Order: sequence, then structure tokens, then C-alpha cells
Amino acid sequence: MNEYYRTLLNDSIRKGLSDAKSAEKIDHPLLIGELREIVVHNLIEPMLTNQFSIGTGKVIDYNGAVSKQIDICIYSKNLLPPIFFPSKNNLALFPFESVLSCIEIKSSFSKKNIIDAYNNFNYIERNLSLTSGLHDENHNPQPQVVVKPHYRLFIFDTSQKNYSQESFLNTYKLIDPNWDSEPLIAHVCLVGKGSFCFIDKGWIHKSYDGINNIHEENISFLGTVVQDLPRTEGSRGIPRIGYYLSDAYATDKIVQGKLNIRPWTPGKTVFKLSPFPNPIKIK
Repeated sequence: MNEYYRTLLNDSIRKGLSDAKSAEKIDHPLLIGELREIVVHNLIEPMLTNQFSIGTGKVIDYNGAVSKQIDICIYSKNLLPPIFFPSKNNLALFPFESVLSCIEIKSSFSKKNIIDAYNNFNYIERNLSLTSGLHDENHNPQPQVVVKPHYRLFIFDTSQKNYSQESFLNTYKLIDPNWDSEPLIAHVCLVGKGSFCFIDKGWIHKSYDGINNIHEENISFLGTVVQDLPRTEGSRGIPRIGYYLSDAYATDKIVQGKLNIRPWTPGKTVFKLSPFPNPIKIK
């Protein structure tokens, strides 16, 4: 552990949280946008290496499926390029193969806000597919093992008086039936309280150090976000933009000077993610 490195990061976190308190004074329709920018520019962006970048927008797949808008998408510049909309505050469409992490930003802790994030991520799981990043010498797609995007929740909530390590999970388990085995949202940070992360041995928790005013919860959250990126990127292989631009199986072939109409064997290797239950209705 390097105390100097941690101190600089903690100072940056404090600055971001101070800006967030100021942002809470503005009208609600603008609040989430302000908080998102604070998380991006003060917390995540300074810790990323050059091959990773951040945007906000929707995740798309080769087959035309489009997700709901995601507050923060961390993507790899080494994979497929996003398409940015001109003059739309960095709003973009992100090919699924390039998306490594999705983060929803919430101004406060509530069951409604958690359900909203859960449903957005659940839509991706249920409706979007990954194409193969491995192909043989004849350009046929091959099966591969991929690491799916990590779904995360960042909550600006420092006013919850009855917070305990169990309080968040007691709420979340009412929403996600797989909360203790394969939770959809496996990484959560509640600012000034604690962070939760699901690993192979179950949930772990890191508390805010109020005595020394050290945001251990944020440091833990950011560290896990950043260190997961190379492994997730490496599992994707070399995806092909051609799947998004044209139907390769509809291409004709010239054999010994003669035209063969669509001679390719149909069928692409794609990966549907784990099936999750239907979206949760807010009651």
C-alpha cells in the first residue's frame, strides 16, 4: 500500500464530493448529468490508461438491439469504435464488444433507484448479443470464453442515518433473485458509507473511515473498476466491425470466374448473456 498515492486519490475524491454537494442545489433534471461528470472527471478518468475511455449513451449489438441510456460506459479503444453524436454532450452508441463496464449514477439510495439501475442492466443481459472475436483461417467465427461487462452502481448518499452493512443487501435481495449467487449488479458504492463487491466467495464490504476522513469505500470501488478492465478487454479477442456494417453471409463469391450467389454456410457465433428474470416493476 502506498500512502502517498492513496492520499492524492483521496484528495481528488474529496474535491469531487464537494462539487457534488454544490450540484445538489441545482434543479433535478440537471442533477444526474452534473454528478456523472463529477464521477467521470474527478474519480474514474484520471485512473485510466490510454486504451480505455469513458462516455455516456446506449449500448448496441450487431443485430440492431439498443439498450436504455447508460450513465457511464467504460470502453476499449482497442476493440470497436463508438459513434458519437455531434453536439450531444459526448453522447454515443457503443458496440457491445467494446463495452467493459457500465455504471449507473444515483443521487440517493432508494429501492426505486436500485430497481431503475437493475432494469437498465437487465435489458442488456436479456436483449443484446456479443459476436465472436475469434475466427479460423477461413474467417468462420469460433466459440470463445468472454468476460461480460461489469454492472456497477454509484450512489451519492451521505445522509442515510440508519446505514449498516446489511441495509443495502436487505434492499437489493428483494430486487435480484440471484443476489447471493450471481448478482446482476455486483459492485456498489454508497458515498460516505461503504462499498460492496461480489466475489467468488460472496459479498465483501469496505467502510468509509470517518475518523480519518478517508474515503476507503471510493478507493476500493475505483481500484476494482480499473483493475477489471484489462482482463475483460483481453477476453474479447479481435471483434470485427464488419458484423455491424454488412451481412457477410449475403456476400457473393467468384469461383473460377463464375458467380456463386451467397455460397457461405449461414450462422454466426454469438453469445447471449446469462438469462435473468423479467424487469422489476416499481410498486
